[in-house]
Amino acid sequence: MMKEYNTGRQIEFDYLKGIFMPFIFLAHAFQATHSDMSPIVSCIYIFATMSGAAIYIFIVGFGSVYDSRMTPFLLTKRGIRMIVYQYLCNLAYVLALLIPYPYVKSSLTSGGAEAFSVMVKIYAQFINIFFITGIIYLVLALLRKIQVPVFGYLILAVVISVAAPQVYETTIDIPVIGYIVTLLIGGAPYVAFTPLYFLPYALIGVAVGRCYRRIKDKVKFYKRMIPVSVAVIAIWWVSVIIRLRLTPDESEYLTDISLFTGIVDYAYSCPDIWHVAASLAHIMLFAAIIFLLINKRKNHAIGSIEQGLISSQIMYYSRYITLYYALHLIVYLVAFGFHGYAGFTPGSCLILMLICMVLTEIMVRMTVYLRSRFA
Repeated sequence: MMKEYNTGRQIEFDYLKGIFMPFIFLAHAFQATHSDMSPIVSCIYIFATMSGAAIYIFIVGFGSVYDSRMTPFLLTKRGIRMIVYQYLCNLAYVLALLIPYPYVKSSLTSGGAEAFSVMVKIYAQFINIFFITGIIYLVLALLRKIQVPVFGYLILAVVISVAAPQVYETTIDIPVIGYIVTLLIGGAPYVAFTPLYFLPYALIGVAVGRCYRRIKDKVKFYKRMIPVSVAVIAIWWVSVIIRLRLTPDESEYLTDISLFTGIVDYAYSCPDIWHVAASLAHIMLFAAIIFLLINKRKNHAIGSIEQGLISSQIMYYSRYITLYYALHLIVYLVAFGFHGYAGFTPGSCLILMLICMVLTEIMVRMTVYLRSRFA
């Protein structure tokens, strides 16, 4: 067995997960309220889609290697808990949509009434990050139980990345089974993300995590990783531009940011092998930059957590990201309801985002406090 050197906490990934929480606040301020993004926000959104949920799922796999408690039993337990958590969140989201209804019912437009009806149906069955995380935990439990080697995870990730786009929106006309398949491969409006498409990120995360444990000099490793990541990222974005230029009737793509948004949004929800590679390159580049910056600023042991206000908040986001993700949507949906289930202007969305950040922070910290008191 090869000697392991790098067995401590990989703080760059903690920071990376926490840093993207504000991007989630921003994107959902528009998406959850059915509001049109401004060009600047669209650019930020395009940037964020190249990591976003992929970071979280990648770290699920990566972290399972570094957490000594992660037995197949515990992975299974976490998987079931996350699936249950998804449907508890769905109940909360539907209630958030229903609460404003009696107060705005008399003034609802036909568009607002239709949006209310559609969104209640969607959020009652909503499949999002918690569900796919739960399914992925169950898959990782199985793979760990049968002791799949590192190369097995990589091979499986490649096979799934190639095969997944071929079965997207495939329908099976068998009651119950057809519905379950839809939850796993997508094709319904209530399915935001699907386990099948994001599973490769977790599988690669496991393989990368096992390799990381054998890295003796992370500074040298990341300095070598940066040019490779930059090359992959450049190839990806050039391919996106070429794809748009070759699309009929879209020759004006440079002046219409929505075309960029559309293509990366689809690739984000249903990534193929090229998008998986590009997303991982973005993740590794960001991790390298964060690690090298931390390493440069510190003269003591790499891996200790800075205690500055901003860095502490980022780490808090990272530690309780599940709570932040669940609770912030409730704020947006209540606001959307009291606005007559109609979209906001870009400026109003930014104000709403700031309000949501404050309210969510209060709710998260109160929840953490109550947990500590009654645990």
